[in-house]
Amino acid sequence: MDKLRVEEFSINLELMKRFRFYHIFNPNVTTIFNFNAYRLLLFLCGSIMIMIIVYSTLGFFVEMDDTLSYIDFFVVIFVMIVLFLCYWRICIFLYNADAIHDLFSISRIDFLNSKHCCKNVNVLYDNRDKSIKISNYFFLLSTTVMSQWIIFPLVVIAFTKPEDENTRFQNILNLRYPVSTHTFNQYYYIFYLIEVAVAVFTMYVMIMPDILLMSFCWVIMAQQEVLIRAFKNIGYEENSQIVYYEDFKSILGDQLQLNLKIKLFYSVVRSIILTYVAIISTTFIMVTYVLILVCLSKESHPVLNIIKLGSSAIYMCLLLFLYCYLFDSMNIKRQSINSGIYSCDWTKMDVSFKKLLLLTMQMNNANNLVIKASPTKIVDLQLFANIITMSYNIVSVMLKAVETTS
Repeated sequence: MDKLRVEEFSINLELMKRFRFYHIFNPNVTTIFNFNAYRLLLFLCGSIMIMIIVYSTLGFFVEMDDTLSYIDFFVVIFVMIVLFLCYWRICIFLYNADAIHDLFSISRIDFLNSKHCCKNVNVLYDNRDKSIKISNYFFLLSTTVMSQWIIFPLVVIAFTKPEDENTRFQNILNLRYPVSTHTFNQYYYIFYLIEVAVAVFTMYVMIMPDILLMSFCWVIMAQQEVLIRAFKNIGYEENSQIVYYEDFKSILGDQLQLNLKIKLFYSVVRSIILTYVAIISTTFIMVTYVLILVCLSKESHPVLNIIKLGSSAIYMCLLLFLYCYLFDSMNIKRQSINSGIYSCDWTKMDVSFKKLLLLTMQMNNANNLVIKASPTKIVDLQLFANIITMSYNIVSVMLKAVETTS
């Protein structure tokens, strides 16, 4: 598989190779002490970033000469949660690196090799074009939103100066380093470069896994669409009953192979998706609440902070929608396979074919491949609607509480 060209994959493999994300999972790359060099480099960089973050949290446990506003405190907590989520997720990816490398095979154009599946390979080429276009747009949007956090502090420093000498300059993440305000402002650009490194690494481990997970979702739906069309075509060509039976068995073999990959995919991403949905929902509520407080506050706040918080809230809402939409679409596509099977010309088939068809449909009904957020709720668009409604209610209650106390 590793010797194939990127054109033979139905995902944006070129983007993942360009940023060396695919190399993290590829076992046939340069090794250092028998370890994947890219995997080892990612682990070392992540360890350094975590040590910086742990050091910065010491500022919450020692006496500081400056005070942290209510809004800034919420922003720091939001940043800490996002950093934890990104680093936890990349640890899951590294732990399941071999399984993820195996999952790349599902994106091969020739993954389904039965005769009828090969006739519908145009579905995968269309998916490849869509996957490349959407993933490139998503990468551009993500880097734009996250680059604002890097650029805005320099803009603020260039045009404004703090009136109080005990006020720290604005930084990218505003981490609470256990140093005095004078020391921080004097060596501001050193602390700025430290946070640039943290921010850039966080961008990498946040954006690339998102693109990989979404690409797998798209290609799974495309492969399922190939199966649906293949099943539908059986019986509409003039062949013998034996040929119909063998064609159905060959497509069924492809479906079983695809189901095994989907089960592997769900086993890897289940904990990631559930944690991701829970934490993104929480941070979306937090950022929305802080954004409204900033907008309603009588104190003057830089417009850049409003833009930064607003774009972050929209970005998280978009991410949550995309994941719920993709898994909802995968569930619908999985259920549509039985409709494709039933659409074949089974009425003219013999008893053996009809029995196989019935057993296949029963097997598909038994394979309930979904990710559940609770025993009764699955990750779908209904869950997204529930989260948005709950977020609105919680933010409304929090704002009323603030108005009452003020």
